[in-house]
Amino acid sequence: MATEEHPTLEPVIWFEGTLIRDPLPLRVQDDWLLETLSDPDGNGRKITIRARGAEHSENISRNARKGTRLMVKGTAGDEGSGIDIEATSLAFDPSHDEPEKQ
Repeated sequence: MATEEHPTLEPVIWFEGTLIRDPLPLRVQDDWLLETLSDPDGNGRKITIRARGAEHSENISRNARKGTRLMVKGTAGDEGSGIDIEATSLAFDPSHDEPEKQ
């Protein structure tokens, strides 16, 4: 039950994927569109992610290229916007994705 004291919380989405193209800057400064596949080795679904803000912009400019692995934390995009996830946190080439050393 949602009240003013306890508003409805949006579910948090965690997602791992691979960029299928270089990030696209949108019309507004520090606003980016990232296109990923959820399963690049199979018949993965394309997922569109929007990342806003100077911190994301710096991270994307420095680390994101087609083929880069990423981990995203975010919320669902607005229905009909074409955005699947609004990113709140991005990590490129997450450390847990590295091959284990023997």
